[in-house]
Amino acid sequence: MVRTARSAAAWLVALLALAGCDILAITPFPGFTDKTDVSVDLGSRVDGIGHGKDGLTYDLNVVTASGQQPRVLLLVEPPSGDGNGFRYTGQEIFMDQDLHVLGQAALGSTLDYFSKPYTYTHDGTILVGYSLFTAQGQAASPTLSATGLEGFGFTDGTRTYVFSTPSGAYTAFDLSWLEYDTGWGILASGTLGVIPDGARPSSTDANYANLGYQLVGLAYNSSTAEITFVLSRPSTGEIVAQRVTLATALTGGAVLAVSNGDWPFSVEADRPSLNADTQGLFLVRRDGWAERYPWTETGTLAGTGSRTRVVGDRSLTRRYAFLVSSTAGGPQYMYRFDPASRILTRYRRWW
Repeated sequence: MVRTARSAAAWLVALLALAGCDILAITPFPGFTDKTDVSVDLGSRVDGIGHGKDGLTYDLNVVTASGQQPRVLLLVEPPSGDGNGFRYTGQEIFMDQDLHVLGQAALGSTLDYFSKPYTYTHDGTILVGYSLFTAQGQAASPTLSATGLEGFGFTDGTRTYVFSTPSGAYTAFDLSWLEYDTGWGILASGTLGVIPDGARPSSTDANYANLGYQLVGLAYNSSTAEITFVLSRPSTGEIVAQRVTLATALTGGAVLAVSNGDWPFSVEADRPSLNADTQGLFLVRRDGWAERYPWTETGTLAGTGSRTRVVGDRSLTRRYAFLVSSTAGGPQYMYRFDPASRILTRYRRWW
């Protein structure tokens, strides 16, 4: 029996050596197998979008709002160059939280493209960049004009708001915001300071362009009408966060007044993707570790003694999204898309 077991083990090692790392790359990690909840093979849909092309890229998002059903959105983007100039052919796959496909959307013009923000709006449609879709992935009317912002959005049920760093700016000391009304005109606009004027470096500083902040996420809590802003500061490799009420954020002259603090990773080196919600944030590092950090009562990040490692996954191509309901008994899921297998998997909460 021992000899047989050893032979089997040797055979398995040889098989894995011949097959490379693909088997291990696709198989769920043993520690989380019992949390694997739902899996869906999107291979045929992806192939239909990519038409056999190599170099497909992906983006995975979860869109939520109070009173709306969560939506999981997978963006599949084939290479745009086809020898005849720029032709954008990306498509968005709309799914419910149980990964049932509801629809698949393409843009009306090959000059348009999918981008942030991904958010529910006040009329129940979903805003993706400048385009509006129904919750089932059908094109909705009207489509916003190019006066929109490419940033992060949310709805308070009456209006839709989008916050962003100023267009074309690498870093900034102010955030731009737009408020859309029910007719999808711009009702109001303004800026929100990140730090007070007196704390800003001189604009004549040789490194001024690199000393500001980037908006990398936000979370809106409809029960308290508060926004938690998450920002990175590339010059110091920090991530910081601060919370203000919506009313304060829309007041002229308002300032976040973030306080900086060291974090156990370098933003430039790790290049984390970030998923913020009303309870905290997930950081997915470049090496694949996903870590959970809760908010403190003031909205700053609890940077020590509170992080929870979610999964060890060293692929740089997999995409993650998180659904963490703020209501008691609401859904708590992690979604993981593997480009190698084209399988999208939902994991139940264990963090």
